[in-house]
Amino acid sequence: MKKNILVLDDSPFMLDLIGQILKRADYEVTAVDNGMDACQKVKTTRFDLIITDLNMPGMDGLEFTRQVRTYPGCRFLPIIMISGEKDDEKVAIAKKMGVSTFLSKPIQEEQIKAILEIILNKRMTPRIPIKMQVFYRKNGSFSEFISSHTVNVSLGGLFIETDEPFPLGENLELKLSLPDSNPIICQGRVVWVISPLPSGNNEHPPGMGLAFHKLQDEKKLQKFLQFGNWKY
Repeated sequence: MKKNILVLDDSPFMLDLIGQILKRADYEVTAVDNGMDACQKVKTTRFDLIITDLNMPGMDGLEFTRQVRTYPGCRFLPIIMISGEKDDEKVAIAKKMGVSTFLSKPIQEEQIKAILEIILNKRMTPRIPIKMQVFYRKNGSFSEFISSHTVNVSLGGLFIETDEPFPLGENLELKLSLPDSNPIICQGRVVWVISPLPSGNNEHPPGMGLAFHKLQDEKKLQKFLQFGNWKY
């Protein structure tokens, strides 16, 4: 089944441009030119991802994102925001609201395709709420591993709780500490980030979601997820 993407932009040119790029990549596309109509679409239709402009008349991208985050099932819906070069303050606010990543104009087709592949490719496997120790570091780095804990784990990836997440698209080396077993060594790519709020009132803990892209011990992890003593 094709992934369904909502595109919100007040520019007919941008709606057509992004829509054509997504259709060539075999996505279903719903194009909307204002925030109010887009909110109604999100309330009545299941989308796998949203692409929205940041600066629009009436309801801008920030207010649209605030509204979407209040709808059932949309708290963690991936949102990509199109921002200009002078939107640093608004971009910082959007990050705190859980926007997955940002695109700058002019839009590049290969860039959009790559970002969508990263965000959507590994979202089909269910994640199980597991808290276990995990060590991670950037590939090629000689520094010590950073230690933290997972929030959830699946055969497709995991979410690491941390106040200092790495940027989207970063490749990390991972070491998963399984009870009564040798650790699993693998690699993962950061596919979504939740930045900590100044108030500390995150609905979801701050951290980063990673998709596995080099997991040689898949059978060991699968056995652990099915039969291990991992209850939260």
